[in-house]
Amino acid sequence: MRRSLIILNTAMLLFLMSCGKPLSKGADDELMVLTAVEDRTEALKILTKIFSDTLFTPSPEPYYKTKFIKPEDMEKVRHHPNLIAISINDDLTNPATRLVKQMLPNKTYITSKNSNPFILTHEPYSSLQTMLVINGSSIDTIIAAAKIHGQKIYEKFEQQFVNRQSRFLFKRARKEEMEQNVLKKHGFSLQIPWGFTIVQDSVETSTYWIGREEPFRWLVVHWKEGMVIKDIKDAERFSREIPQKIYGHIKYIDYKFKIKPTMFNDWSGWRITGLWESLEEAQGGPFIAYTFYDGISDRTYYIHVLIYNPGGDKYLLLRQLDIIANTFYVEESS
Repeated sequence: MRRSLIILNTAMLLFLMSCGKPLSKGADDELMVLTAVEDRTEALKILTKIFSDTLFTPSPEPYYKTKFIKPEDMEKVRHHPNLIAISINDDLTNPATRLVKQMLPNKTYITSKNSNPFILTHEPYSSLQTMLVINGSSIDTIIAAAKIHGQKIYEKFEQQFVNRQSRFLFKRARKEEMEQNVLKKHGFSLQIPWGFTIVQDSVETSTYWIGREEPFRWLVVHWKEGMVIKDIKDAERFSREIPQKIYGHIKYIDYKFKIKPTMFNDWSGWRITGLWESLEEAQGGPFIAYTFYDGISDRTYYIHVLIYNPGGDKYLLLRQLDIIANTFYVEESS
């Protein structure tokens, strides 16, 4: 029988605050890892099993960046969005093991040492915070458990990432007038954060394109009447036509090009990821796209996001565009 992932209610941890919590602070794509200095190599092996996704830009950029913190410096990072405490033995002279033992109720400490080493909790110190406690008896038992529970843990961190970024993007100021105008004109819309402007809005070319500079971020919605994709081959053909059709001087390259079935909100379709390059200048970067058929509007949609940020981090910017793209909706027929 598979042992289930232990997800503790915040009230079950000894260190929880009894009153209102401040908003967690820090980079959403960083993991603050509390473990003993001598255990950092082993800790990386564990984390790689859970947080293994990499964005190719074309150079590899990890989705989550690991920052090691000494257990005695816990107070310095207690309000960070992503906290991970790792104990890989039962030696109480190890500072990480002492920290973990202080955090957990005694019964949970013993149970996790002898069975499932993962304890996941939300908002222990701050709102919109995720904390993972890894409390195992050996590296081998933890790695074995990560093969079973790693994907679930990763998804929990990802959901909190989306929640935090959505709050950053949409809870302040939105271009609500732009949102209503595109809905009225084209029958679809999406949430548009402050700072984005219209680059192209054309019924003739079936293109709605918004963007933002410094660094460049583009989001394009393109559509065709009727169902023009029936399988993955159609989806790939259709997607490869879009860049030069819309931008004129951009194409997708074969390196790291990937297309796979997905659910985009309520639609079944395909998710396309990879790299784009300019045919005119030495420019390029990563992109994400979705294509699907919507029966309400009887259209095949292609939603494409890309960034150009040479020399700078790209993951966070691309994920923000992806979150915006996923707010897309079609006006319901009356």
